[in-house]
Amino acid sequence: MTADPALDEEFARWRNAGQEPRFWLRDDDAGEPGPALDRLIALCEKFEVPLLLAVVPERAGPALGERLRDVRLVRPCVHGIAHRDNAREGERKIELGGRMATADILDGLRASREKLEGLFGARLSGILVPPWNRIAPDIAARAHECGFTALSTWSWEPRGTLLPEINTHVDLMDWTTRQGRPPEWIRGELLRRLSQARARGGAPIGILSHHLDHDDRAWRTLEGLLRHLTVERGFAFHHADDLAAGMQPRPQ
Repeated sequence: MTADPALDEEFARWRNAGQEPRFWLRDDDAGEPGPALDRLIALCEKFEVPLLLAVVPERAGPALGERLRDVRLVRPCVHGIAHRDNAREGERKIELGGRMATADILDGLRASREKLEGLFGARLSGILVPPWNRIAPDIAARAHECGFTALSTWSWEPRGTLLPEINTHVDLMDWTTRQGRPPEWIRGELLRRLSQARARGGAPIGILSHHLDHDDRAWRTLEGLLRHLTVERGFAFHHADDLAAGMQPRPQ
């Protein structure tokens, strides 16, 4: 990413308000180790960026646990159950809702968390990431019953959970074309989200990647964004669990 006067002005507004942006990184759909995951981990290590890695429990096995065993910056978390669409006809894709009964979904989430605890032990994050960033209100309201400590979806819209919500806001992928977003789009979106976060008292801003779907442009854009924010701007990325721990849970 290149310098942008509009971003300079926005960061100045944060300083004048006595605030500093808090960035964090989430990557979705992990299952097994491979070259794309290796590349993502290398980027995180290059720029000292913690990563919340959303792991699909049904796809994960001992190989992923072994790959992440000594990777300090990566914290895996539960990404649904099997990343399987349960939507009713005519509805948008959803796993944690739709045709599947609430009790069955909650049982599936408990089993999924137990499986990943077996793979990752205490390193497993308490954050639940629903596939497609969608979760039915009755599941969101009871996610804490499955041992989760926070929920992570998309944008600012509340999902009806009692848990803190630590969401993502800038997606590296354009899902209409399944291509990486160009840097100029990322600059504009980052500016928009920074303004929104400042208006919300300095709310954290989540960057979202999907290492298995990245084309060359997505990789270049991600590296450019991380370099710009950490090296050129001097911001430190945060662990998602630390940010969530500092949020107030919703009143019961």
